[in-house]
This record gives sequence, structure tokens and C-alpha cells, in this order.
Amino acid sequence: MLSTVEVVQVFLARLAAQDATGIARLCAPAVEWEAPTPNGARWALGPRTRREVESQFLTLFATFDLEQLAVRQVVVDGGDAAVFGRARWRVLANGEQVTARFAAVLSVHLGEIEQYWHLPDTFAVAAATGAVRAGA
Repeated sequence: MLSTVEVVQVFLARLAAQDATGIARLCAPAVEWEAPTPNGARWALGPRTRREVESQFLTLFATFDLEQLAVRQVVVDGGDAAVFGRARWRVLANGEQVTARFAAVLSVHLGEIEQYWHLPDTFAVAAATGAVRAGA
């Protein structure tokens, strides 16, 4: 069974590799989920199955190409971990580049992610995908 630190390390490696299936395998059968849709326009809340987690990340990776993932800090307290960093993505539909700072909170129990909160700069993401217009 992986520790919280090990789960976070594997999660980040699979995120960097754009491995949606691998990310889903890290999750418990039901994950308490709080994250925006890939275009940043609205929030998806509530429990998700592994298959739904995989689908969410497949949609993310079909929308964006991850060019750089930089983790600034990881704070672990028992089964809870907070990850702070920034990601540079390229929007596949329009070639627009977006750099978004983020915080992610993962709760791990018995080596599986049971709770996932992802808090990115949704305005930067929504502007890059055209979901909102920046400026007037």
C-alpha cells in the first residue's frame, strides 16, 4: 500500500505523462470530487467513479497538451496532501498557450485517493479556451 506522499508522487507523474487510466487506478471506487470542467467554465462537484475520473482526465488531455508542470510545494498531514504549483498548457483547438497556477488537495486512505479538489486559475483557462472573453 502506498503512503500519501507516494500516491501524490505517482499522481503527479501520471498527470505529467497525461495518463488518465493510471490516474484513475490511483483512486478509490468513489472519489469526492470538486474540480472545474476542462474549459474552466463551470464546476463539477460530487462523487465520481474511477471511470468518471478517467473520463474527466481524458477530456482534459483531449482539450489541452500539458507542456510544463511545476510543483512549488507539497504539504502532507496524515492522509491529506495539498499541492501548489503551475501548469503550462496548449489549447489543442486554437494553439493558445495558458499558464495557470493551481492548488490541489488529495485525501488518501489505504493507498487510494478518496477526495480530489483541484483549484486552478479558472479565468485564465476559460479565456484561453474561448469560454469567456478577457478584456473589454
